[in-house]
Amino acid sequence: MVLGEAVRAARDLRDALAAEVDSARGERSLFRTLDARALLDRAQARAAFQARVARLEERLREALAEAARQLGLTEVTIASLAGREPAGAAALSRTFGEVRALSSALAELDRLNQHLAARALRVVRGYVDALSPTPSAYDRRGQRAAAASGAVHSSRV
Repeated sequence: MVLGEAVRAARDLRDALAAEVDSARGERSLFRTLDARALLDRAQARAAFQARVARLEERLREALAEAARQLGLTEVTIASLAGREPAGAAALSRTFGEVRALSSALAELDRLNQHLAARALRVVRGYVDALSPTPSAYDRRGQRAAAASGAVHSSRV
């Protein structure tokens, strides 16, 4: 089958997305517990996932280009591939459908997790503000309170 490598690359991409969807579902509990170490580890895992997906997409692109060359196609579409290799095109089409569904699920989970991260950030900022309140008039250096508040709080995590 000429499309064999392309189908394998698409399935590897699908499997990577499925694993990332499962991981993204687990992030909710990390935000609820404010587990900073686990959240940082999760961010590193997401960066590794993105690098892996980039490699898989490149592999898929190369496999499709090679299949098109072997089949004598100038344009790579499911329809043009189906005209030359129906079974491979059908498998590729099914896998692409699964990839689209998983990508959509991951995007939705990412939106939810961003919302939870924003809420967690508000909680942490509220806690920090309670621990180090801003002076109402002047700080110990004689600066106005609004000017001093930027110096009191660091943007580092």
